[in-house]
Amino acid sequence: MSYEDEINQDILNSKKLPEKLEISVLRYFWQSNPLIGKKTDSIPRFLRKIDVLSNFSENELRILAKYLHLRKFQPGEVIFKQGELGVGFYLLYNGYADIIVENTEGTDEVKPSSKHILTLEKSDYFGELALLQEISIRNASAVSRQGCELLGLFKPDLEELINHYPVIAAKLLQSISLIVANRLFSLTREVQELKYKLSSYEKDQDASN
Repeated sequence: MSYEDEINQDILNSKKLPEKLEISVLRYFWQSNPLIGKKTDSIPRFLRKIDVLSNFSENELRILAKYLHLRKFQPGEVIFKQGELGVGFYLLYNGYADIIVENTEGTDEVKPSSKHILTLEKSDYFGELALLQEISIRNASAVSRQGCELLGLFKPDLEELINHYPVIAAKLLQSISLIVANRLFSLTREVQELKYKLSSYEKDQDASN
């Protein structure tokens, strides 16, 4: 069972989710101060470096942090599996995570194969569609590479954020929508480039014949 599947089961069974971050106001602003301990890493400084959160004020980031869950993963531990119901959005706080797509069309004679798509590193984010879609099925698996730490936000956390801090929730959803839009743009551009290469190849083949 993957980590996210465990979370999903807790949600379905109305169980309490893992503890959220508990950072006092004073400690948060102390840790976020760029003039104090520049070499010391901290969650406040980490959140400030996330590009899609650049429109958040320091206090808005502090409030958002109250709804995040920090989890350390062992090497090879599965964060979520392809085909599972997605319930979380993740920020990679430390380490690396592999995104893997499995070929599910295998038969008894031919086992399904897996293909490594990319490796995510610190400050990367993934899983955003789970917060935007009512039913979001993971189209890839996410696996901790050499061990990693993630900050996660789950659907119940977002609902709670909407109820208590609607302006911050709206800014977060806007940021997540921007992630989806940028990735869709990149995918569209890649498809166009492939079409162009294929068209050029076909023309070359016709000319050679």
